[in-house]
Amino acid sequence: MPSSSKSIPLESEWPTYISTSVVIDAPRDKVWDILVDFAAYAKWNPYIRESTLLDKSKKSPVHSREITKGDHVALKVHMPPAMDDSVKLRAMTELVLHVEPHRQLGWGSHLPGWFFGAEHWNVLSEVGEGRTKFEIIAVFSGAGPYVMLLSMREPFTDAIKAMAQGLKTRCEES
Repeated sequence: MPSSSKSIPLESEWPTYISTSVVIDAPRDKVWDILVDFAAYAKWNPYIRESTLLDKSKKSPVHSREITKGDHVALKVHMPPAMDDSVKLRAMTELVLHVEPHRQLGWGSHLPGWFFGAEHWNVLSEVGEGRTKFEIIAVFSGAGPYVMLLSMREPFTDAIKAMAQGLKTRCEES
């Protein structure tokens, strides 16, 4: 598994690569501001229902500064995606691997050895005046994700598509 903590993962470098994208009729700065407003995820994100930025110790929530590499993000997710409480939340804590403000935000989990590696990347790029392409790239390696994705690939793909569409709707409404 490559170390993609410095650049966007390439499909050719990962055993499992899942992505989706959407074009948002909003400038990249606005899309970024909504993407990193973790406290507001419950208002628009049917996949990641709760998100809390934690400091490097993983113990203290951070509210007053920008996200940085080495922080952690505590997530509660719905799979399948849902805006209500009809789906049980799954909790996870991810390490922030890469931050390039207004362009890229990547987080992930890596267990030692061959068992599990996963990264989730949010990528923003300008596609014309006042329009932004939002892409989610999720990559996995190891036996754990292989077994998990045998039954969860479609619900996971639906979840990241719902997140992208939720962000689009939120950005274009406000």
